[in-house]
Amino acid sequence: MTTWTIRLPILILAALCSAGAACAQDQYSAIRADIEREIAAGRATGVAVALTHKGKIVWQQGFGWADKERGRRVTPDTPFSLASVTKPFTTTALMVLVAAGEVALDARANDYLGAAKIRAGVGDADQVTVRALTSHSSGLPGTFQIFPAGGALKQPSMDEVIRTYGVLVSPPNERFSYSNVGMGIVAHIASRKSGLDYGVFLRQKVLEPLALEHSFFDTEVSRHDEMAKRYDRDGKAFPFYVTSTPGTGELYASAHDVARFAMFHLKDHLADQQQILSDAQIDELHRPVIRVREDRSHGVGWMLGRAFDATPVVYHTGNQAGVVNVMMLLPSRDIACVVLTNHEDSHDLVDRIRDAALRTLVPAWTWKSLAPSPAQPVPQTYRGTWRGKVRDGENELAVVLSIADRESSLQVGGQKPEPISQLSLVDGALMGTARGKLGFPTAIAAQAAGLSLRLQLRDTKLAGEIGTQIPIPRAAVPGYLPFFAELALSSPPSAASRPAPTASASPTPR
Repeated sequence: MTTWTIRLPILILAALCSAGAACAQDQYSAIRADIEREIAAGRATGVAVALTHKGKIVWQQGFGWADKERGRRVTPDTPFSLASVTKPFTTTALMVLVAAGEVALDARANDYLGAAKIRAGVGDADQVTVRALTSHSSGLPGTFQIFPAGGALKQPSMDEVIRTYGVLVSPPNERFSYSNVGMGIVAHIASRKSGLDYGVFLRQKVLEPLALEHSFFDTEVSRHDEMAKRYDRDGKAFPFYVTSTPGTGELYASAHDVARFAMFHLKDHLADQQQILSDAQIDELHRPVIRVREDRSHGVGWMLGRAFDATPVVYHTGNQAGVVNVMMLLPSRDIACVVLTNHEDSHDLVDRIRDAALRTLVPAWTWKSLAPSPAQPVPQTYRGTWRGKVRDGENELAVVLSIADRESSLQVGGQKPEPISQLSLVDGALMGTARGKLGFPTAIAAQAAGLSLRLQLRDTKLAGEIGTQIPIPRAAVPGYLPFFAELALSSPPSAASRPAPTASASPTPR
C-alpha cells in the first residue's frame, strides 16, 4: 500500500471534519445577516447575542455600534443597559441575604423599612411580604421616570418614592400587576439590611462572586465610558439617564456576562463561579408565586412560562428608552439565550434573534408572546356620577367621574370635565384615558400631562389609581406616575343616559 493510499482517507476525514465545523459555524449566518441588515437600514444600532448549552457558551457575537460618535463597536464584552433584565439580578442579591438569614421572603416588607412604609389605599399593608414585592403581587402601582444627566430634576431617594407612590391600589396577592415601586423596594431592603449602597452590595455579593467582569451598577461612574449608549429610532443618542427605582433597571452587563449569570441559574456550576446560592435556593427564585394569565406566571424576580412542548421557560425582558433586551432559560434542556440591543423599539428584531438562535439547538422551538387582555364593555352598574379624591403622599385633589352610555368624562380639581377615551373593563378594572393634569408637586415638576384610569369596583366604591404620563423626548413610550384614587357613587345615571326598553329580546343593532 502506498503512502498516498494511506493518507487519502485521512485527508478526506480531515476535509469532512473541517466542513462540519464550517457548517456548525454557518448555522448562525442567517441570524447575522438579519442583524446586519437591520443595522444597515438604521433600524438597529448595536446588538450582542450569546447562546449557551450544557454549561458552555456555544455562540456569542457583537454587531454594530456601542458608541457611533466615537466609533466604538459592540463586542460580546460590551456592557449594555439591561433595563428590567436587572430584576433577576436584584432578587438573586436578595436571596443571598435570605440564605444568610438576614431577610425572610414571607416576612412583612414593612418590617425591613424605615420611616417610609408601604401604606394601604385598599387591602392590608401588613399582608405585603417581601415575596409579594419580588413577584409583582404586592398591590403596589407601577411607575417609570427617568432623570437625564444635567437635567433640572434629580433622582429621588427610595424613601421619597415610597412616601409618594407606596400606596396599595389593590389588595396584596389578588393579582399580578407589574410594579417598579415594589421591585425598587426590594433593592432598598437589600441596601438597608446590608448597610451598603445597593450598587456596592450587588457587586460584592453577585457580580464579583460570579466572575462577571464586564458588569457594573451605574453608580460606578468611572466605568461609564465602557457602556453602550442608548439610541432613539432615528439613531440619535439619548443623554445618559437614571430612573426613580434604581434596583429595577440600572445594571449594565455584557451579553457574555448575562449568559454566565444565566448558566448559574441553570445550575451549571462553572469552575470560576462561587456558589452564592444552593440549587434549592435557585429553585425558590424560579417557583411560581402569582398567575399572570394563560400559561404564564411570575416567580421571585423571574417571568415563567411554558414552551411549545410544555417544558418550563424562565425569562425576563427589558424595555425602556433606547433599550430592548431578553434573557431566556430553558432549564430542562440546559439552554440559555441572551439578546441585548441599544436601539429604541427593536422588539421584532430581538424576538427574531431569540427564536432563530434557539432553533439552532431546538429545531421545533416556537414562542407565543402574550397578547393584551381584551377590553369589555362597561356594565350598566357603573353608570352614574362618582365623586372622590386622588392623593399623593401629602396632597389630595377632588375627582368627578361621570359614566354614561354615550359620553363619559373625568374632572380633576378645578379643571373642566374632559371626555374619556376607550373607557372599558380590562381584567376587571375600569380603564380609560382623558386630557388633564394632576397638580401634585412631582407631576408638575415632571411636566406630566394626560390622565389614565385603573379603578376596581370594590363593594360600593371605585378604588385604584389615576396616573399621568411624563414626556420622554424621542422615546416610544412615555414615563408614568401613579396616584391612589377612591370614589363613591353620588348619583345614579339619569333617565336620558339609560337605554330605552325595547319590545324585542333580540340584540339591538349598533
